[in-house]
Amino acid sequence: MGRWLAVALLSAAVGCGGAAAGVFDPDPAPMASEPTATGVAAVDPTLTAVFPGETMRFEVRMAGVLAGEAAFSTGEPGLVDGRHAIAMSSRVGTAGAFALIKNIQDDATSVIDLDTLRPITTTGDTRFGDKVGHTEATYGAGKATVLHTLANQPTRTLIYDFHGETVHDAHSAMAAMRIWPAELGARRVLWVLGGRRIWRAEIEVTGREVIGTALGNQAALRFDGVSARARPDLTIDSARPPRTFSVWVSDDADRVPLKIVAHTELGDVSIDLVDYQRS
Repeated sequence: MGRWLAVALLSAAVGCGGAAAGVFDPDPAPMASEPTATGVAAVDPTLTAVFPGETMRFEVRMAGVLAGEAAFSTGEPGLVDGRHAIAMSSRVGTAGAFALIKNIQDDATSVIDLDTLRPITTTGDTRFGDKVGHTEATYGAGKATVLHTLANQPTRTLIYDFHGETVHDAHSAMAAMRIWPAELGARRVLWVLGGRRIWRAEIEVTGREVIGTALGNQAALRFDGVSARARPDLTIDSARPPRTFSVWVSDDADRVPLKIVAHTELGDVSIDLVDYQRS
């Protein structure tokens, strides 16, 4: 239950694994096989990928019971090594009765290149009960270098080659989704590196709905997706069952994530927006 709940709580905004996914698992084993290219998704120039000073707060429920809380915030633009960049941070953790079962915390901060919407660096600190982990990922030249440290253990270095694909972290993936034209029936693929795990999320725009939220009834775009765990060379790990999820975002120029539902063998986990602010 505890390990599954950690995965559910770290689903983040794209339903495919948060910053700490797989931190406490054995190192992923590489395999030599070429992935299939997926191309570059279209961009709507009238939409905004990143809003400085934006904050969001979510509640995570399992079978209607409060299981966790999540928060997201965006900093102010600046220069990082001559690039226009911005920091995006998130925090996810157990809450209520679930926190008594297992203390799970995940804090992640990304520095995103505002011109390409690709991550420059991602750092994450995680706690799963008594286990504590830290990761630092640096992106560049189609690769990522991940430094992974568990408490009282030496740091391990992992190198990922993306074979020409664009690979996001959870924060840059949300930014990329916000400027996708998202016409009904459209599909796209996102590759996301979370902690030491790569996920392939295939997403389809399935409809427009009005949903009830803590902020009132909201017109929403609905995305349905399937996420599969991939190996470091981007081939799919068929030994791991895929996860299905649904995401509702506001049907306006802001594309605010309103609700995420992760479908699992233990039932649905719902992540609902309860507060939104923008300076």
